[in-house]
Amino acid sequence: MNKRILEIKNLHKYFSSGDTILKVLNGLNLDVEKGKVIAITGESGVGKSTLLSLIGGLDAVTEGSIKFKQIEITNLNEEQLNHFRAKYVGFMFQFHYLLPEFNAIENVYLPLMIKEKRYKKEFFSSARLILKEVGLEERMYHKIGELSGGECQRIALSRALVKNPEIVIADEPTGNLDDKNTDVVFNLISKLNKKFGTTFIIATHNMKVKKIAHKVYVLKQGKLFNV
Repeated sequence: MNKRILEIKNLHKYFSSGDTILKVLNGLNLDVEKGKVIAITGESGVGKSTLLSLIGGLDAVTEGSIKFKQIEITNLNEEQLNHFRAKYVGFMFQFHYLLPEFNAIENVYLPLMIKEKRYKKEFFSSARLILKEVGLEERMYHKIGELSGGECQRIALSRALVKNPEIVIADEPTGNLDDKNTDVVFNLISKLNKKFGTTFIIATHNMKVKKIAHKVYVLKQGKLFNV
């Protein structure tokens, strides 16, 4: 049985500015097995966020192949990419991007509303269950301004998982957190990965990720190397 969920071959991403071409990714390869936590490390500016954007279908490749299961992402049009992201991918970023006018549970079930283009009462139940998993069920009616940075990032994690995606892309998810809250978020990712079998790809500077990742890579000179 093929356990591979993501296959990246000979990936290139170039940016041009006038006569200058910046080669960010240069023949990168990566295979990811379903249910694994994969960490991408490396210095600032080497292309970690660019790689995650390409995997999530948020940006177009210059050359190469990104295959999610049997879906060749690089061949999808914008409508198909929207469907791909809505069905299969959860996103988590350094900044939580929660909507301050909504409370915690409303922020969590928002991706379900976007996916279905309407509200269903079961969305509330799904969001409440995932907030319980991250220890914030009792805070679900609090507005974002009433919550700490660590709590907001746990809500962002809940939002990424609420539609039961097959893969979560997390770009510096602990970048704004102190050591204590960093441990909390990484431990929750590990717990939820084991419970739901969700694949995580995490870009991070924080080497504490080694405690929870099945594989750790460093991105340099446009390619990935095992740590």
